[in-house]
Amino acid sequence: MNVRNYALYYPTIEFQDYEWLWSAALLWDRIYRIVPDTYIPNDQDEIRALVDTGEIGIPINPGDYAQDIAQEFINKLDTEHWDASALTYDIPDGYRLLHQDKVDVKLRDLLITKGNVENSGEWLHVPVEFAAHYMTYLANAIAEKNNLSILSDCTPAWASATYFKYNGEVEDFPRQDLSQLLATIVVRDFIPDDIMSIDPKKIIKFRQKYRDERQRFMLSIKSAATRISACKDPAVIRDQIEDIKKDIESSLKDYRRSLGVLNITGLTGIKSLTFPALTKVACMITGQELNVQTLAVVSTLGFAIGLVSGLSELSHRKKRLSKESDYSYLVHLRRNWKKCARYDNDYNYYLCREMEEFIND
Repeated sequence: MNVRNYALYYPTIEFQDYEWLWSAALLWDRIYRIVPDTYIPNDQDEIRALVDTGEIGIPINPGDYAQDIAQEFINKLDTEHWDASALTYDIPDGYRLLHQDKVDVKLRDLLITKGNVENSGEWLHVPVEFAAHYMTYLANAIAEKNNLSILSDCTPAWASATYFKYNGEVEDFPRQDLSQLLATIVVRDFIPDDIMSIDPKKIIKFRQKYRDERQRFMLSIKSAATRISACKDPAVIRDQIEDIKKDIESSLKDYRRSLGVLNITGLTGIKSLTFPALTKVACMITGQELNVQTLAVVSTLGFAIGLVSGLSELSHRKKRLSKESDYSYLVHLRRNWKKCARYDNDYNYYLCREMEEFIND
């Protein structure tokens, strides 16, 4: 099997969560990240073995993209095309270092004029929220231009990136009167419980030996999203869902079996993939009720489909919606999607609340 299985990590240069990185390394063939030419990532010794393979943390220089992307970002802010409450200049004094090579001169000038940055040599101090949103916008653009999936360990960054991906045409909750909705596929139990006790060299060997199993598992999820996105008739989706369940369950069984060589004690983790679907099809999947607190079509192996939010009319972008780069991934190291994070509800509701807070709060 020779399946393209590449992703771009965002919104930071350095990987923030080593458990997340170990988990992602079990799945993806190549993971890229945005790194300016003049910057050397401050990778800790624990992850050097993975980075040194040349397949994890591959640098993409933003210099070829920054000028055009920064101007787009500024134009959207100036025209108030995006009306999410998170995109505001009235931000508390929290700051994060953002490398200046990632920001075009006009954008730097805009930030400095607003009084929200301090220019100190090679780096810019920018508001935490602003830095994250710009980085997600930049990541989306670079991923789209290179046909990469975008991958994050940060749920707020995922909410921001998804909002930008659909150009602000994201609603806070799914509604029956909308023609399209954002749906999510969730898969559970595919990461070793004690993953940080596994030597990186063993993970590298696993990646090499079980490439086909990894790729088939990832392809089954991507294929499911593509098939649901392309389906227009509720009568057809029943058959599609049954076939999708079989494909994912079969590939997940094989993938879990291959993990046995790592001498694991158990499995954990939640993997989610967000994608667009027609409302009438989504209603059929979830039993006619647009309930974000219910993950429908739950299988015995831990596979489900639910709804995250609504989309404005995007018929003029149907071809673009079917592209792989329009799918975004999250990996969370939890076994159970109930009582996720702050919410005493399911995992899908957690994602929905993150999106709703980004837009409204």
